[in-house]
Amino acid sequence: MRALAVVFNAVPVRWQRRFMTAAHDRFLVGVVGLGVDEQGRVLLARHRFGAPQWRFLGGFLSRRERVQEALAREIAEETGLAVEIGPVLEVVTGYRWQRVELVFAYRVTGGTMALTDEVAELRGFDPADLPEVRADQRGLIERHAAAAAAWAAGRAVTS
Repeated sequence: MRALAVVFNAVPVRWQRRFMTAAHDRFLVGVVGLGVDEQGRVLLARHRFGAPQWRFLGGFLSRRERVQEALAREIAEETGLAVEIGPVLEVVTGYRWQRVELVFAYRVTGGTMALTDEVAELRGFDPADLPEVRADQRGLIERHAAAAAAWAAGRAVTS
């Protein structure tokens, strides 16, 4: 193994990167947000594409985009809302297709809500009284809604 490291390190960095890229599987990187409003309700959207259940807002990163900026961009594109991105609540991997998804807390800070070609409906729900939500996201809500609400409440007081 040490001999391999010596050979690898002797190769120019651009070739090291090409080798590493070719040798590893590719994953999409997604960002979604568990948003909570001032009343502690979880913000969920009914999207025009995909499954009919309510789900988080979010999407995929563009090349060279920071993960927090990607989530804020996606939410703005889908709803017209400006948000503050909070802490990472969980990182999950896809089981049907190769993806890594970062789940952030967020809170709305401005903008004007407007439904778009992507989102048909956006509403806040009490975490104890959720509508039909994707099963994986229901678990995320159960595990992290209280932490997201506590973060959002703390940000609202200090900002």
